Amino acid sequence: MIGSKVRVSALYGEQWLTPEDQYLCVGLAHCFEKADDGKLVDRLIIEPISANSLEAMSHGAKTSFLHVFSLLLKDAISKTLPSEFDDGVFCDEYETRCDAAARTWMRPRAVDDLMDIVPLGMVKSSFNYDTTDMRVLNFDNIVRDDDNIKQDISIDVYGRKQEEDTEKRGHDDAQEGDDGIDSLLAA
Repeated sequence: MIGSKVRVSALYGEQWLTPEDQYLCVGLAHCFEKADDGKLVDRLIIEPISANSLEAMSHGAKTSFLHVFSLLLKDAISKTLPSEFDDGVFCDEYETRCDAAARTWMRPRAVDDLMDIVPLGMVKSSFNYDTTDMRVLNFDNIVRDDDNIKQDISIDVYGRKQEEDTEKRGHDDAQEGDDGIDSLLAA
């Protein structure tokens, strides 16, 4: 834990400029983790939510968040959360991400229109919860050369064949023109 704090302070500075009494939302996300045997295991992760993400959730966007809780930045950093979050574990770089998310709540649009979605100190659980598109935490996307598919020229949506034909005709015309000038000069 101390090593991560040193790393975070080295990357982001010793002191953040975000006020401690800044509004912030954190959520309990239902994620998945790939086990050694290849099977997916459920994981509940506590992570901060930016203002624009909460706005999208409030308009019915699918989300993996079971619960959302609003609090102050200082309470989020001290990890003071309600009982709905007891089964969750904190995300990587939780404090830094809280600071970043809290800054999104300082914008005028968030202050004027979005803080009423989850009033300060309240838990809201009525979002469009859906895990059809699974959030896999330790997913490694390994790209291989076999994954690259050369597009067949018969499915030419970019007009490459026409460009090649035009260039070939232009090249052939140029050669004929050169032959014509050579024959006239020779005569």
